[in-house]
Amino acid sequence: MGEMSLNREKHFLDPFFYPKSVAIVGATGNQMKMNYHITENLLRLKFLGKVYLVNPNADEILGMKTYPSLNDISADIDLVVSAVPYSITLKIIRDCAEMGIKRIVIVAGGFEEAGKKGEELHREIVRLTRESKMRVLGPNTLSPINTSNNFIISFHPVEKLKRGGISFVFQSGLYEYKLNWIFSHLGVGKIIDLGNKMDINEVDALEYLAEDPETKVITMHLESMRGDGRRFMQILRDTSRKKPIVILKSGRTGAGAKAAASHTGAIARENDAIFDGMLRQAGVIRAQTLDEFFDFAKIFEFTEDPPGDNRIAVANISGGEGVIATDACERNGLKMAKLGEKTYKRLRETFPPWKIPLNPLDFGVCMEFHMADFITDLNKFFDDLTSILEDEEVDCMIMQLPSTIFMKVSATLKLPKSAISGMMDGIADIFLRMKEKGKPLALWRSSMDIMEDEFVNMLESKKIPVYPSSERAVKAMAALYKYKSMREKQR
Repeated sequence: MGEMSLNREKHFLDPFFYPKSVAIVGATGNQMKMNYHITENLLRLKFLGKVYLVNPNADEILGMKTYPSLNDISADIDLVVSAVPYSITLKIIRDCAEMGIKRIVIVAGGFEEAGKKGEELHREIVRLTRESKMRVLGPNTLSPINTSNNFIISFHPVEKLKRGGISFVFQSGLYEYKLNWIFSHLGVGKIIDLGNKMDINEVDALEYLAEDPETKVITMHLESMRGDGRRFMQILRDTSRKKPIVILKSGRTGAGAKAAASHTGAIARENDAIFDGMLRQAGVIRAQTLDEFFDFAKIFEFTEDPPGDNRIAVANISGGEGVIATDACERNGLKMAKLGEKTYKRLRETFPPWKIPLNPLDFGVCMEFHMADFITDLNKFFDDLTSILEDEEVDCMIMQLPSTIFMKVSATLKLPKSAISGMMDGIADIFLRMKEKGKPLALWRSSMDIMEDEFVNMLESKKIPVYPSSERAVKAMAALYKYKSMREKQR
């Protein structure tokens, strides 16, 4: 990245993600208090560093020795997480300054966004931290999270940390309630919530993740800009050549900007049309909604190779869904592929007694006439479908989940749940073989029931992206193609 390049390990943010020791100020053993899970997650998920707990009213929390104050800890502390009310935060900052601690996360809100008194407290903390050369994440934040060392700062009980290549930057705790979903469906490298951006801002986070070898996809949620806008755009341009970047910018309307200011203290003054144009020039994918934000993140992390061009094939169970998917392809800049004679000959024997179009392919009606053969020879049926991805005229494919067969088999053959699960796993492996053809493949759901949930979990554990609707699958696939096109224009 030329003059923009920085070694990740030398970046000041690195110890926020890789602390050797962390002190939790405001730790509690009371399970009804939100702070409880900050400590409980670190212990249960086996954070690789040392944890020190500070609470003047407890000698022991979760079986760990607890200190009355920071000053009572004789060991070196890499990072302090201040999880005390805003009124006590200034004292914690002073203790850190006296002890020479250089990194702090301020969880509490109630500063710049909370009127004159909060603004005065904000200014005093800024003055003191700058004098002490201290770096501050927040206030009004939860994070960081780093799956490579099991480091997590969260108010919610997190079941597991699923490691992967997506790193998230948020300016809100909106992701907090979704953490278990995120770690169930996505592979995550790091998560950072910038909060009110008293010190650390979006430029710092982008600069760090740009050079992080564990981060393959950068996703950023922004409500306002605090850092140097020109530097931000320059890093975006440099980084998008080697890593996809997805940005969701909220606070786009006057009312939205006012709502953002109520909890972050910053007004989003950027002209949205200009910002949108700058992102396109920088080769960045913009998400318009929170659904798109996570949808795009998933397809970029799950897909190794972008589509060669914009020619797409659609396979559906319902003819009506095929029409909806076709409309979505046209609206999102994807062209319906014209499959060749060789593909037609492979698929013809699966057709009903009449000729049907190859794209979109209604394999639901095919199943109606070949259901017995389909169940007894799944491999052959899906091998025939795989011929679509082998067609030279096809660059990518979306397909509706054939999950209704599980309900039919379960109801008619009275198989035990373990047998149905085995059947699901077998079909998931077939989809994996389809994906290994080297062309992007995305699926969309059919029944939305509990049985299908299990199937979706199997598929996404194998990095096969599944979406709730054909429209969302199409938009995600279109984002892959758009990124490829923008990157080619940058060359």
